[in-house]
Amino acid sequence: MTKICTSIGQSKKLLELGLDPSTADMCYPHFIRHGADTYNEIPEIAEDINYPYEMPCWSLTALLELIPLYTLEQTTDGKVIAVSEIGQYSKCSEACNNPIDAAFEIVCWLIEQKHIKVNK
Repeated sequence: MTKICTSIGQSKKLLELGLDPSTADMCYPHFIRHGADTYNEIPEIAEDINYPYEMPCWSLTALLELIPLYTLEQTTDGKVIAVSEIGQYSKCSEACNNPIDAAFEIVCWLIEQKHIKVNK
C-alpha cells in the first residue's frame, strides 16, 4: 500500500511538538469501536479538521510547504533523503523508504530548532 500521509503516530508526534493542526490537509476520522476511542486507519482529505475528534495528518505536499528551501534526493538503493537549508545550516534526514517519512523527519527537526512556529 502506498503511503499518502503521515501515520497516526507521526501525526501525534507533530501535534506534541506543537504544530498547528490547521496546517494539515488530511485527517483520520474518529470513531468508537467496542467501547474504545480509536481513529479510522483510512485517511480522508479535509479542509476543516475538528481536532480532537479527527486526527490531523499531513500529505507530502503539506509537509513540504512547512520546509523552507528543501530538496528531495533519491539514493542509489531507492531510498529518499530530505535536505533543508536554513541560513548556514543544512539538515539531512535519514534515508527513508518514502518521501513522507523523510519530510516528517525534517519538519520535526525544524520545529525542535524553532525554525517553524508552533502553538506552544
